[in-house]
Amino acid sequence: MSLCGEFRHSLDAKNRLFIPAKHREKLGDTVMVVRNLERKCLIVYSLEEWEKYKDSVLAKIPVSRRQDINRFLFRRSLETGYDNQGRIMLTPELLAHAEMERGTAVIVGCGYYAEIWSEKNFEEIVANENAEELNELLRQYDV
Repeated sequence: MSLCGEFRHSLDAKNRLFIPAKHREKLGDTVMVVRNLERKCLIVYSLEEWEKYKDSVLAKIPVSRRQDINRFLFRRSLETGYDNQGRIMLTPELLAHAEMERGTAVIVGCGYYAEIWSEKNFEEIVANENAEELNELLRQYDV
């Protein structure tokens, strides 16, 4: 499974966002939408990829802290399906994290997951990309 591409769709008044058909096909009928803990965007996982991610995180965390991490990861996460028009409904908490309001959202395929950005935050991150630095990083790892 490889999600790719950049798509722009409007977030409607009911906090529904259209997910591109190519992404829906690869993500499956039910997805997990979670906060990106490093950036002001959301991550959309298939249930299978979410389980892999969650299990890999919990395997690295001491048993004494796993309940805290579970609470932190899951309390603002959303397991959801699509409506008849291919949209998901996002919660106010997820939208606040991603600094999204009505208007255009950017859905970006990132391999095994997708990201959802406010258009403003996405434009800022792209404007600050340093292609030369990223290419050097890829060369360092023989990619």
